[in-house]
Amino acid sequence: MCTVVEFFEDSEVFITGGSGVVGKALIEKLLRSTRVRRIYVLLRPKKQFTAEQRLKRLRQATIFHVLAKERPQELDKLVAVPGDVSHPGLGIQPEWLARMRGVSVVYHCAATVRFDEPLRVALRLNVGGTLEALKFAEKLPKLRIFVHVSTFYSNPYLKRVEPKYYSSPMDWKLCLRLLDEVPDDNLLDALTRKLIVGFPNTYTFTKNLAESLVNDHRHRLPLIVYRPSIVLFAVDDPSPGFSPSLMGAMGLFALVGAGILKTVYLGRDIRLDITPQDMGIKSMLCYTQKGADLYQQEDAPKELPVYMSSSCTHVSHTFTRVAEQMDELDLWGDAAFEKNLMIPGCHYTDRRWLYLFLVFTKQILPALMVDGLLKLFGQKPVLMGIVRKAYQTLEVMQPFMFNNYESPGVTEKETLTKENEGTEFHLDAFSHPDIDSLVVQVSRDMVHSIRTHLLHEDPRTLKRSQRILKIKVILYQALRLFLLYKILRWLWGSYFKAFF
Repeated sequence: MCTVVEFFEDSEVFITGGSGVVGKALIEKLLRSTRVRRIYVLLRPKKQFTAEQRLKRLRQATIFHVLAKERPQELDKLVAVPGDVSHPGLGIQPEWLARMRGVSVVYHCAATVRFDEPLRVALRLNVGGTLEALKFAEKLPKLRIFVHVSTFYSNPYLKRVEPKYYSSPMDWKLCLRLLDEVPDDNLLDALTRKLIVGFPNTYTFTKNLAESLVNDHRHRLPLIVYRPSIVLFAVDDPSPGFSPSLMGAMGLFALVGAGILKTVYLGRDIRLDITPQDMGIKSMLCYTQKGADLYQQEDAPKELPVYMSSSCTHVSHTFTRVAEQMDELDLWGDAAFEKNLMIPGCHYTDRRWLYLFLVFTKQILPALMVDGLLKLFGQKPVLMGIVRKAYQTLEVMQPFMFNNYESPGVTEKETLTKENEGTEFHLDAFSHPDIDSLVVQVSRDMVHSIRTHLLHEDPRTLKRSQRILKIKVILYQALRLFLLYKILRWLWGSYFKAFF
């Protein structure tokens, strides 16, 4: 059996969703740690940008900061393919298909990851896009493997999820027909709750349907499904704690550090089930090779090969424990942001009434005051919009913030760890002797990465930001003491003075 590097030697790879978090991380690792010949990236021309212009912007993404410094010539292997997953044939013109006949590995990462996406949009992208990607793959004469990137939460009605295919409760063909047979968006939206019974949102519903679609093609193409849990920061690759995006959960972390997000509503016993970005990508590349090897055997797999990544078996930390630990160790102060409104830190509660009270007093009121000042000085108010977006994001995440899901964890974890020991695909973090210290160190690295790579703040300003934050803490504590003094004085004058 060949190594991962040997598997990708001189290969041509096609990636949909290459501008997303998983897609960019996949491209970065392929270019930096394998010897691929070429990577075709499907890019949708939008607004005033052509596919080629979008590729130019993609090459400037912060995730390539190590590659651009050490081996910048590798980025020349990227080729922009104009297209759109929502169009027939992915919108790829025949001349491009002719150029791509050498493609042997396909990664279908494209999807809408918005939990509250209208059903029509989610079906068209997550199910229709998968169908078009499979049809395209059937035209590739050298195809060795097609990797469909799904999600650990594609079967949310199960309390324990195994690395295997589960029959979908709905027919994907019927759901795609609804796009044509129910042209009225209002009617389709009204049908949504009836259609997605057992699913908390359209995202998990359509990802489940997409797996069913892939399963129906398993005898026509060499296919595997990869289900990562929540993809967040990296452990150490391309750099320690690298934070990929301000979207989703990473954006919420950034808002906590900026002193804007002050409370989160979640169960106290909910685990932080994540797939570190680098561990997830390395695992997926290993599964790519293993999946291709399965289909090279005389007896091709009768069932759809499914691989998963979940931290539930090797990281027992709850979300609350990690978050409170970050506050106790003052990790936010250690990487104080320049873009900082109030003191970093967050209150985590499973009491709805307390959560709503804190949202109003600690988020909405300060936002209204700051936006009022901005308007007074002729500036555009922005903070209330950020607070509203954070609240909406947390609301649609509720099903995952009050439910723990069990699983065997990372598929073939021990085998992958042993086979890749000492290579650029090592998975040492899975067997780290002190998980507690690793979680703390990665959390510290993550906060610094948010500051550097997402907020683009100069490291030279860190000391100044730390001093400013200390002054804010002193002023905040002084204000609290002053308010306490006023309250006590009022109580004394109103109720107790007459007794003395």
